[in-house]
Amino acid sequence: MVTELPTFEAAEISARRTAAVPAIRCLVIDDHPAIRLGLSELLTAKADIDVLDALPSAESAVAFAERTAIDVAVVDYQLGGRSGLWCSRKLKRLPAPPAVLIFSAFSDHLLAAACVVAQVDGLVSKTAVGDELCARIRQAASGVSRLPMIPPALVDNLRRRLDASEQAIFGMMQAAITTEEIGRTLGMDRGELEGRLWAMLQKLERTDPIV
Repeated sequence: MVTELPTFEAAEISARRTAAVPAIRCLVIDDHPAIRLGLSELLTAKADIDVLDALPSAESAVAFAERTAIDVAVVDYQLGGRSGLWCSRKLKRLPAPPAVLIFSAFSDHLLAAACVVAQVDGLVSKTAVGDELCARIRQAASGVSRLPMIPPALVDNLRRRLDASEQAIFGMMQAAITTEEIGRTLGMDRGELEGRLWAMLQKLERTDPIV
């Protein structure tokens, strides 16, 4: 697990040196037209990033990814319909799943916990535009996942929302164990495990405080 991002300057130098390498195929998903346009223009200006499309909804993004290979999806958390975490779970079920970065106006520890279950590769604040966002895209495309650390106290509190088997699943996902291995360990087939993950995601995305 990488604990430190490369400097923006180093990332830019690396991008220029590897210009001959195929560009990172990127998909932008945001329901705000101005943000979609701004992100597309920002990323397209980078020689090593190719924005394949910018879409307004989770459903349209999943449909696009089912027919077009992408490397990284930059997904707004608060979409008008399905959430960005729903989108991530769907994208991660594809035969060749992309890396997923959740792009959010806020980034708290509870959202980070839900991102674990949604198999998100990174949580990026909407204040982190420009070089930082590009660096995170490059990092995700290279196969490195990085989410904020979840404080032990919050992990303890999450037990009030998750039952014993869900706690075991969550712990294994935090340790970056694949869903295939989790299923074998817990004796669950893919359908049963997927059902548990969707139920866990609904519990963790609730907005009411943990008491």
